[in-house]
Amino acid sequence: MFLRPVTLACCCLASSLTIAAQAAPTTIETIDMWSGQVKDVTLRKVVPSTGFIADPTNWQKLCKTWQPDVKVPRVDFGKQLVLVGTVPGPNRVIMRPVVDEKGNVTFLVAGTKRGGPGFGYKLILIRRQGVKAINGQSIASKGVRGTVLIPGKVGSFQQHTLEIKLWEYDPFLADVGAKLIDRFQVEKYQHQDGQETTTPFTVGAKLEPRKNRRYYITVFVLKNGKRTHIGEKDGKSGLCNVLTNGNPATVKIIARPVR
Repeated sequence: MFLRPVTLACCCLASSLTIAAQAAPTTIETIDMWSGQVKDVTLRKVVPSTGFIADPTNWQKLCKTWQPDVKVPRVDFGKQLVLVGTVPGPNRVIMRPVVDEKGNVTFLVAGTKRGGPGFGYKLILIRRQGVKAINGQSIASKGVRGTVLIPGKVGSFQQHTLEIKLWEYDPFLADVGAKLIDRFQVEKYQHQDGQETTTPFTVGAKLEPRKNRRYYITVFVLKNGKRTHIGEKDGKSGLCNVLTNGNPATVKIIARPVR
């Protein structure tokens, strides 16, 4: 169905003055855009109910579901967001997102009216800075997001396992070990020397961080349970602290061979 904006007539002077005092929404800058059609309508189920993607895991899932043979476009979810719109049939999607003075991005999804199977889609990349919500839905996400980068200088390997774990501990109890909160794992993990391998991840999406606890992640590449590579925040040794006590929720992990 082609959606059209509805204009409501003001019925009283007070309402008119209130609306006039508010700054009109402005068109939001588009960094990049992707669009196309998918023949299998069942694949439309991966569309996020929020109408946007704010983490690398869901971005990877959507792209690989709709275009499995195409390289997933690189998105920095620490600084960017992706708006998602679809329409039934082999149609072109029309989206014109705007942002108001409170940082709420709104958009309608419309399209052409050709009959046929499948669905059309449009993905719009925007800056995260200043955006508080999209169509009234807060963009705040839980857990730890990031990417694991294996530099091209690292030797080739295949049939390994990438394992990322999120841990919680009480900083005031030195004799109590850390508690495993969540795990992200990629089987049949591989890398080719001379090329960078980048893997997005989200871990701990259901966690409600506790202010009196501390959190960190560990990143390892394993072969038959043995650690072959270790991932470090920004390539620097030390504990990768996250979430509380002023630590970030978005990290970049650089892997190297275990010495």
